Amino acid sequence: MVKKKRKIPRSALEPLMEMCKWMSRESGKPAAEIFKRYLGLMDKYDYYFFSEPWPKEYNYEKATTFTEEDRGFLFENEEEFGDRFDTVCLKKNMYLEGFMGYFGVYWTEQAFHKEFIRPKLKPVSEVFLKYAENSDDAREILNKLKDEIQDVNLIHGGLIDMLETEYLDHPRDLLSAKILELVHTEEGLQSCDEYRCKLQREKLQKSTS
Repeated sequence: MVKKKRKIPRSALEPLMEMCKWMSRESGKPAAEIFKRYLGLMDKYDYYFFSEPWPKEYNYEKATTFTEEDRGFLFENEEEFGDRFDTVCLKKNMYLEGFMGYFGVYWTEQAFHKEFIRPKLKPVSEVFLKYAENSDDAREILNKLKDEIQDVNLIHGGLIDMLETEYLDHPRDLLSAKILELVHTEEGLQSCDEYRCKLQREKLQKSTS
């Protein structure tokens, strides 16, 4: 039996394509390729994506709340998490009268980060702030972080999250930059595209030049 292909609301096509154009400018990938990938995800996971009628209007609360169905779908297959997460973001921002676009997807992503990711990252900032009270030695504090957190990737993510959520005075801001530099230069973590990480390392270069 051939699976019947279900369609998204016609009024959602244009704003979805506009988001793909914006993402194309940021990533360098063709907008048509991004759009095609999204349609492919909707088709691949149609049992989730089309599991309920589309709401008439966008609802911020629903778009930033993760139901049991959302959680079950997201965490069912770890290897497919990236695709599944994008599918959830698309579904939560689509409605009969349109598609919420980049900002809607961003709000959904932030809600997920706050609920599922930030609790894992919070201990990094707690350890950093505790030892930064009495030391300005980046290597020493990184060793403390490694003793208590152990995972360098988690330390890296936690420092970036801290920079986005905490106010740091200049000495601690510079200290975080030194630790991020050590994470990449001495701890084997490859260079990343995280904006805050790049910004901190640029600050460090300027302060030492």
